Amino acid sequence: MKKILIKTLIGCLVVFGVPFLLTLLFNNKSFRNSSRDSNDFTINYEVNGTREKLSFDEYLMGVVAANMSSGYAMEALRAQAVIARTYALYNIALLSEDSRKSNFTTSELGLTYLGPQELKDYWGEEHYAEYYAKLENAISSTKDKVILYDNNLILPVFFNTGSGYTRNASEAWGISVPYLVSVSSKQDITSINYLSIKEYELEDLITLLGKYYADLSLSEKNFFDQVTVESRDSAGYVTKINLGSRTVSGEEFAKVIGLASNHFYIEDYEGKVRVICNGSGHGLGLSQYGANAMAEDGASYEEILAYYYTGITLTDLSK
Repeated sequence: MKKILIKTLIGCLVVFGVPFLLTLLFNNKSFRNSSRDSNDFTINYEVNGTREKLSFDEYLMGVVAANMSSGYAMEALRAQAVIARTYALYNIALLSEDSRKSNFTTSELGLTYLGPQELKDYWGEEHYAEYYAKLENAISSTKDKVILYDNNLILPVFFNTGSGYTRNASEAWGISVPYLVSVSSKQDITSINYLSIKEYELEDLITLLGKYYADLSLSEKNFFDQVTVESRDSAGYVTKINLGSRTVSGEEFAKVIGLASNHFYIEDYEGKVRVICNGSGHGLGLSQYGANAMAEDGASYEEILAYYYTGITLTDLSK
């Protein structure tokens, strides 16, 4: 059961945190004992009922492609390559902690993956050769580089676009993670994903919420008195929201009504419910848009990673 919960959590972390499961992940594992040589395990991609064996670099290629725009600057892609390598090794160490498991599927390792054939469709003929070369460069030029904190592999969570500041893990998850503390990411406000607005008819939103919460009792007349934000963290993300007599997390509410993040505001707009949302993703760790802005301003991937993950060091596995 523990392994099932861990696998579920790994998949959820990229979008929204799942606080009550995080204690399963943050175990102290020394770098010496938790790192694995790339020849020490096998990664398989399951597609159309068959398994395709991948080299570690092939896996990283598909992960970076699936999780960051390949049109981004090279130093941002290099930062994402190091994140993907660290993330994979962290999760491999976690999933094999008790059994020395050595065979993994791409789905087990948590991050979205695109196979070779999917990349051709995803990028299109026009960009395929250019983007493939860029990602190959990003992975090979950062070969064996991983992120450590206090001699431990970190869990390098990331997200698309922030609200101007990243979040503190202590506020978002209720667990202090020293490398996940709030930093300014002001470049994010220039992203096309920074601001999104949704409007709902009162009746439609009440019906939608009722599908997820069977015991919910909301009325159109008193909706804006019943549905109120109870608390936010220091970066402005909603941590708790009241739905009448029920209180749920901001992350859960955002997922239920299809918001890009849990940094949102609710207002009465001409009798409709207007929800103004800032950013895209959970807001913890590295902002991909912010990383690209730093890269375009001349920052190296080492500087980008050190900025978004406080107090970390980069280590070469081959040394």
